[in-house]
Amino acid sequence: MIDPDKYASATVVSRSDPAPDLWIIRIHTETELPYRPGQYVTVGLQTNGRIIERPYSICSSPLEDEIELFIERVPDGELSDPLFALGVGGEMIVRRRTKGLFLRDAPLVDEPHLFVATVTGVAPFVSLLRTLASRARSGEWSPVPVITLQGAARSPELGYADELVALAEEFEWFTYVPTVSRPWEDPKWTGEWGRVEDVIRKYADQAGMRPGYGGVFLCGHPGMISGARAIMRRAGFDNKAIREEQYWPD
Repeated sequence: MIDPDKYASATVVSRSDPAPDLWIIRIHTETELPYRPGQYVTVGLQTNGRIIERPYSICSSPLEDEIELFIERVPDGELSDPLFALGVGGEMIVRRRTKGLFLRDAPLVDEPHLFVATVTGVAPFVSLLRTLASRARSGEWSPVPVITLQGAARSPELGYADELVALAEEFEWFTYVPTVSRPWEDPKWTGEWGRVEDVIRKYADQAGMRPGYGGVFLCGHPGMISGARAIMRRAGFDNKAIREEQYWPD
C-alpha cells in the first residue's frame, strides 16, 4: 500500500536518449514539489509488493512546470533497469519532499564559480544555470563569471552540451568546457580531452580564481571529486571553498 502522505504519482511526458545507457525524462507530478537548484527528488516503482526508490538530482529550474531528470542506467540496476523501460506515458511515484543542500550558497556574491561534473553530475548545475539565465535576462541578477567543466568518456554522453553551448554564446559571463577521456573512440571530437581533473587548474586560473576568491562545486563520480578536490587544495583553496555532491560512495 502506497502512503499518500509520503508519495505522489508522476507521469513521463517526454524522453530523449543522448547515449545508449543515458536518458533524459520530464515528469509531471500530481502535486507541486517545491525545490531549489541543487536538490534531488526520490522516485520509485512498486514491484512485488515493495517500493524500490532512488534519489536523482533535478535538472529543471524551479521556474519550470515539470521536473526533468538525467539518468544513467546501472548494469542490473534494481530501479534503473525498469525505469529505463518506461516511455512517454509511463508512471512512477515520487516522494513529496525534495531534499539536498548542494548549491544552497550559490551563487556567491561577486566571485567566480567553477562547476565541475562528470556525465549526469551536470544535472544540478543545469538547474541553477537555467535559473540564473532567466534572472539575468530579466535584470534580476548581477552576473559573475561561471565556468562549467563536464567530463565524459565520449561526446554523446555529454548530456545538455547543446544547451550549454548556446548559453555560453548568449552570455559573456558563462563558459562551458566539455572534455572527453577516450578521444580515440570519438574521432570527430575536436574539444578538450582528458578527465576534468586534467583541465580544472587551467580554467580556474583563466577565471582569476585564487585562494579566498572563488568557489569550486564538484558533482558526480567520487573519483573525480577526490582528484579535483586534491588539485584545488594544492592550489591553496580551503575546504569551505570546495563543495561537493557524490553520486555514490567512494
